[in-house]
Amino acid sequence: KGDFAFTPADLRTAAAGASRSAIRLILRAQVVIDGKRTAWPQQVDALTLAPTSARNYEMPSLSSSESGDLLVFLMRQPESTVEMKAAIRDGVAWLQAHAIHDRAWEKAGGDRALVVQPGAPLIWSRYYSLTTGQPVFGDRDRSIHDDVADISAERRNGYSWYNTTAARALKAFERWK
Repeated sequence: KGDFAFTPADLRTAAAGASRSAIRLILRAQVVIDGKRTAWPQQVDALTLAPTSARNYEMPSLSSSESGDLLVFLMRQPESTVEMKAAIRDGVAWLQAHAIHDRAWEKAGGDRALVVQPGAPLIWSRYYSLTTGQPVFGDRDRSIHDDVADISAERRNGYSWYNTTAARALKAFERWK
């Protein structure tokens, strides 16, 4: 359609097949904990689709940003399967349950910190523990911490530990449902 109307039929067919395969992988990569679908990791193992790490400070975990983006992608599909609909509903429910209210990630005295700010837009931690469901923070030495204040200043100030990215998925869900 539109700018892509020139695309040959065989290429459109191949692209549609690739898209279906990608969606199957996305659905399989959604992390299930205690029998319940949650969110997605930032990275997955290429063979097992299990959550894995990338850089030293990016531990295997659930990721609010990537989950939000994947949910928006799934909701934009022209046809939703029963499995896609369930994955979307469960992923959105997970985001809603993990949203942080009345807090902002701001510079406070030259250092970034999570500060009380009544009425602030919803934010999420970048990563959540696969075992506790609580926010986790990593440092370059591969150490994992429960409090962002416990990591080095370089990592604390040089990474998006809290953000509003997942809010797009919640807005999209209101239209989609």
